[in-house]
Amino acid sequence: MAIIFDDSKSMDAYLRKSDAHPESFLSLCRRQSSGLQLVSDDMEQDRKEQEEMAKLREKSFERKCKLLYDNLELVMRHREEILANPRYANIDAHYAIKGGGCYVGPISTSMRYDFAGSSLIINLSMGSLLELWNTDQFKVECGCGVTAVIRSFSGSPLSGVSVASAYCPHCKKAIHGIRNRSFGGYMGLLRTKLDEITEKAVNSGLRGDGLACSLETMINELKLKEFAEV
Repeated sequence: MAIIFDDSKSMDAYLRKSDAHPESFLSLCRRQSSGLQLVSDDMEQDRKEQEEMAKLREKSFERKCKLLYDNLELVMRHREEILANPRYANIDAHYAIKGGGCYVGPISTSMRYDFAGSSLIINLSMGSLLELWNTDQFKVECGCGVTAVIRSFSGSPLSGVSVASAYCPHCKKAIHGIRNRSFGGYMGLLRTKLDEITEKAVNSGLRGDGLACSLETMINELKLKEFAEV
């Protein structure tokens, strides 16, 4: 499972509220005469740093997503090994599937909970991603004869119609316009996997069943293993 504790508290959303600092004219005059700012320089610096870190995380996820799909054939060859090894199975892989639908917005591959004054974020893990890709809903046959995996989908929860795109690990071809599959099927399986990860985390006392290595480390170790076996 991929579990992250985040106890950072950004003031940005709070400061954006129109009623965050109701202040009378008299109070305004007194504060200004005392040289006090409603938003301090330190608070503004924190806001900028939070924005910069968010942008850096987004770039990192984009890079990891490309790295995963560039090495997907390697990953699929070692599927059973990854599932059996918590260091690999617990790697955060929430960035690997994207999409959304009418009335529901973008899909969520992360669940956020408030716990003991901190935010508990549970992400779709590498193991759960591989299990999703092993279902009929999340795989499709490529023209090269190898099974491709769904990497994005969209649709409507009311009509149930959907359209998806897939990626072939062998010929590295992107397959677009995949239809005739239930939108609820995508959302249902994805939600079930996130619920399973959450339940597992709670039952283990939020300790997890092993620390995860990075995606980069896993891919390098798998390459070195195959090199040694040649």
